[in-house]
Amino acid sequence: MDKSRQPDSSTAGGWPLIIGCGLASFLVYTDFFAVQVALPDMAQDLGTTVADLQWVISGYMLSLASFLIVAGRLADLLGRKTWLLLGVALFAGASLLGGASVSSEMVIGMRLLQGIGAAIIMPVSMAIVTNAFPAARVQRAVGYVLAIAAIGQASGPLLGGAFTEFLSWRWVLWVNVPVSAVAALLIAASVKQSYDESAGRRIDWTGLVAIVVSVGVFTYGIDKAADWGWLDPRTLGCVGAGVVAMGVFVYRENRTPAPLLDLSLFRNREFSAMTLAGAAGNMALVVAIFLSVLLLQTVYGYSPVEAAYLLLALSFGLTVAAQLAGRMERFEARLVMAASLLLGGAGVVAMGLLEHSVPTFLAASVAAGLGTGMAWNFASVVTQSIVAPGQAGSASGAVLTIMIGLGGVATAAAAAITASTSAAGGVSTAAGRVLIGFGVFALLTAVPVLIWGRTAQPQPQH
Repeated sequence: MDKSRQPDSSTAGGWPLIIGCGLASFLVYTDFFAVQVALPDMAQDLGTTVADLQWVISGYMLSLASFLIVAGRLADLLGRKTWLLLGVALFAGASLLGGASVSSEMVIGMRLLQGIGAAIIMPVSMAIVTNAFPAARVQRAVGYVLAIAAIGQASGPLLGGAFTEFLSWRWVLWVNVPVSAVAALLIAASVKQSYDESAGRRIDWTGLVAIVVSVGVFTYGIDKAADWGWLDPRTLGCVGAGVVAMGVFVYRENRTPAPLLDLSLFRNREFSAMTLAGAAGNMALVVAIFLSVLLLQTVYGYSPVEAAYLLLALSFGLTVAAQLAGRMERFEARLVMAASLLLGGAGVVAMGLLEHSVPTFLAASVAAGLGTGMAWNFASVVTQSIVAPGQAGSASGAVLTIMIGLGGVATAAAAAITASTSAAGGVSTAAGRVLIGFGVFALLTAVPVLIWGRTAQPQPQH
């Protein structure tokens, strides 16, 4: 880590800023998990099926993944405070109208807008905190924001279940409005405007279109693969088009004087290793969450609310990890990340081995949540402490795009593999094998992280 890096002097710090950015991130984490629990009641109220409302989840993830890099970089160029407030306002407005929806098309449209708002909130909140604190305090400050967000991750299913059961699914969305208002007031009062002054406010429109098309089309193809088939021409066409568009993006970014994403970030071995580790941890994490819900509801017959309570075991590990992620600055990053992958991978493998017993399965999920949650959170913490403040938004957007995008691929792959292999040994056995596979992948990723993740030595000054 380069200790000589300095924060942008135009950005204020302090607890109001941390709480404001934390609440904005809290909205994103809570909403994603809460809405999943509300889908059956939403479908019944709107006269459709849960399958037809799948785009309430996948459409949200698609728009989120597509705009992360763009949102982060535009905030660097046009003003981080302005863009974070815009993201919070867009998220709140879409939540208000989504809760008032009279059709499935309307609620899906509002979820797409919510995804764009979330794509602004996630990287820009990290960039603002990075620019607000000196290098020695950045990891801890980012950790505090992620800890607040993790409370939403842990409580999302319970809140979604409670609002749906005792009020209405609409309140799952409407509750975002007052929380957004508090977050916006704190951000407006505590954050001063900041930019990447080195970029001259130029926007690489070609790169912008290329990355949105690349991530959007690729993610759409992966999401639909379970319905179309992995070798269906439509799936292969979307994946191929996404790869081609990514090639255009890389070509463009290497040649434009004002790139949307400075690809030299990935020449920093520590940055690349931490991003790889975060992606591996998140892939194991999202598969563990997805298959836990499947097992608890489909195999063991728990209701959505009961399953949400049982998932608190995994959520507990996630919440503890978020609290710890910002307190690891005294340890070498590669050692923290390797230990996280080893613990998380072992926990996910144990979940797969113990899927036949709910108590032992849940006990293993605590270790899985702690390890994989640390990998996810620490990746955001440590990569923000590596980059220059002017690149904080685009760097956060890039890291989140990789982690969330590969998490989506992992979920689609887990669903397809579980469905295709369950006929032989049942859903429980198939899910267990998938968990073991992703857990082993996380364990193996610890090796290159240890080898490549050494902190870059500062160059001597002449």
